[in-house]
Amino acid sequence: MNIFGILNMEGTRLISIHNKIHRRSGHIAVSYKGNVIVWGGYMEHVQVTPVSPIVSQYHFTDEYWMYDSFTEVWNRMLTKGDTPPRNSGSCGIIMDHYLYIFGGYHGEEEPGSMEGNSNQLYRLDLSTKTWAWIHPTGKQPVPCDKLVGWEYKGKLYFFGGFGPPSTSPYTLPFVHMLDTSTQSSGWPRGWNNMLVCYNPVGNIWEWPKTKGPVPSPRAAHAADKVGDKVYIFGGRFLGTRTNDLHCLDMETMKWSGNLTKPFEPGPVGRSWHSFTFVSPTQAVLYGGLNQFNSVLNDCWMMHIGPEGPYDISWTEVPLPYDHGEPRCFHGACLVAPGELVLHSGLTQPFYLTRVKLKDHAEELVVLNFTPKTLLRLCLDAVLCYGDVLRSEWNVLPKTLQDVLKMRLEQWEI
Repeated sequence: MNIFGILNMEGTRLISIHNKIHRRSGHIAVSYKGNVIVWGGYMEHVQVTPVSPIVSQYHFTDEYWMYDSFTEVWNRMLTKGDTPPRNSGSCGIIMDHYLYIFGGYHGEEEPGSMEGNSNQLYRLDLSTKTWAWIHPTGKQPVPCDKLVGWEYKGKLYFFGGFGPPSTSPYTLPFVHMLDTSTQSSGWPRGWNNMLVCYNPVGNIWEWPKTKGPVPSPRAAHAADKVGDKVYIFGGRFLGTRTNDLHCLDMETMKWSGNLTKPFEPGPVGRSWHSFTFVSPTQAVLYGGLNQFNSVLNDCWMMHIGPEGPYDISWTEVPLPYDHGEPRCFHGACLVAPGELVLHSGLTQPFYLTRVKLKDHAEELVVLNFTPKTLLRLCLDAVLCYGDVLRSEWNVLPKTLQDVLKMRLEQWEI
């Protein structure tokens, strides 16, 4: 088994490649040129006894992992430059050949680092694998994690999150609601409904003016964009994990109000779930943590009807009972038309005691809403019957032989 040595205060802990890729929560997972980029997040170490401390370890941020959806092989990429502090719950957005990282929660795992929420903005040039720490002008957003973001017409937009209240001398156009359970810690935090925009042309933070009923403050919600519409589902606010659905028209900057219809079929309230468009009129909601602190593995399809963006209905997607473990705080990426990849996440709430229990969803789940190409189906079949067909591989083109060998070697890690 291939391993990397990671030095910590207890000495050297050996972590397998499998664990570095698949034992992650609160990480960034984004689609880029048909691939999945995985970066950041943290890993839980299983307790040996009920009284053993629960140890979380943040993943290194000077590397990222890329999953090729055609070869189905993972590759490790090393980066340089202004490497961000290790963190979880940040927001990652692809624009052109850059990966932008905003916010998150920093751990105290590096010399000089401070624990807490961040409002720092970083940019990774994926062509040179070089980080830059960006310092925009303008009224600064509040530090927060568990937020959502998207790109529209060359600008980056961020909404919601959890963190401390604003200390800005300026009045910022959003609501911050304190989580009273954090007051005794001396570091009060809470939920916000901040909508802020980064304009890279002027390197400036902008605060868009919106119309319509603004969603309540929330964190650990999920969002995705289709055309000029952004849909946001769920998240936690105070003691409630919501099932409300909101749409923001990026052209008119008008909020729809809650589109969830009472007494009609639909997903229950949740946080730490994923929400991803797989076609112009269909989005897939998967997993998350419900109101009763249970981790989910249900799958719902949101349909946009013929009457327009507010004509919404839901159907539950039937999946095999063994399709994958429940998961929350995971990543979800559309890598090909109709092909949704679900990566890692927690299988149980992080604050529950885990004694020799599996805490991360380590299987990569691929949901195909359209058929794979014939070539990929043939490669799957060749590998499935590898013992019988291995001696015949030499009749295949070398490029296909290389793909088969890479996939086989990765299975053996």
